[in-house]
Amino acid sequence: MKKNKFILFALCIIFFSGTVFADSAAEGVAVSTADFKWRTLESSLYEKENLVFDVYWKFIKVGQATLEIKGIEEIKGRRAYHLYSQAKSSPFFDNFFKVRDVNESWMDVESLCSLKYNYDVSEGGWKKRETADFDHLKKEFVLDDNGSIKTGVIPVWVQDIISAFYYFRTLELEVGDEYIFDVHSGDKTWPLKTRVTGRQKVEVKAGTFDCLILEPAVRENAGIFQAKGELKVWLTDDKNKMPVMMKTKTPFGSVRAELASYTNDSLKDDNNQKDTVK
Repeated sequence: MKKNKFILFALCIIFFSGTVFADSAAEGVAVSTADFKWRTLESSLYEKENLVFDVYWKFIKVGQATLEIKGIEEIKGRRAYHLYSQAKSSPFFDNFFKVRDVNESWMDVESLCSLKYNYDVSEGGWKKRETADFDHLKKEFVLDDNGSIKTGVIPVWVQDIISAFYYFRTLELEVGDEYIFDVHSGDKTWPLKTRVTGRQKVEVKAGTFDCLILEPAVRENAGIFQAKGELKVWLTDDKNKMPVMMKTKTPFGSVRAELASYTNDSLKDDNNQKDTVK
C-alpha cells in the first residue's frame, strides 16, 4: 500500500479497505436452502443520513470523506439500506496524488446483512472496480473484479466492509465487551474482533459528543495496518452510535478523521425541511 494513499485517505482505509470489521463464526452456521428463514433484527439506523469528515495527516488537512445512508431501495425483492461512501483529496493534494473513491453497499433492512456491494476506486494512477452479490439462501457470492467473474461460498448473514460498520451501530455496546463479525471483500471472508475499551467526551467541528471508544483488531496481512499499529474509532454513546472521530498511528505519523457536519432524518423543521449541523 502506498504511503500517499494511506496519508490521504485514512478514513477509507479505516472503514472500507478490508482491514477493520470482521466475521462472526457463531452466525455462520450451515443451513439448507429449504430450511432458510430471514432473521429479523431491530435497527435504530435512519433511513437517510449524511456524515462529512475532514481527514488530517498530523495537523494538515489532506481531504474529505462522507458516509451516507441514501434511503431504502429494493434489491432482489428485499428492502435494503443504500449505504454510500466517498473520499476525495483536497485540490492542493490532487497535484500530488488524486483520490476519488466511491463505495456502495446494500444492507437488508430486516436481517441487517449485506445483499450487494460496489467499489469504484481511483487513487493516483491505480483504478479498481469491484461488485459482489450475496445469495444468503444458497450461501454463495458472485464477484465481478474488473470484469473477472469469481464465485464461492459465504457464511450466512455475511457483511461487506461498509455494511459491517453500520450493523455494528445497531448493537447494544458495553465497555469491556468484544464483538466478532463475518466480513467479505474480494473473494475472501475473514474473522476480526472489535473491543469497546472506554468512554470519552470528544470535541470536533460538528460539536461535542459523549463517545464510546472502539479498538478494531487488524488483519495480520493488512500491510501498514498490521498489528503494530494503533486504530481507534469514537462512536456517540447513544442509540445512534454516530461515528465522530477515527484515529490511527503509523510509522508515517498520526492520521485522523473528524466529523465536520451531519444531517439525518431527525433534523427537521416545521416545514419538514432537513437542517444540517455544522
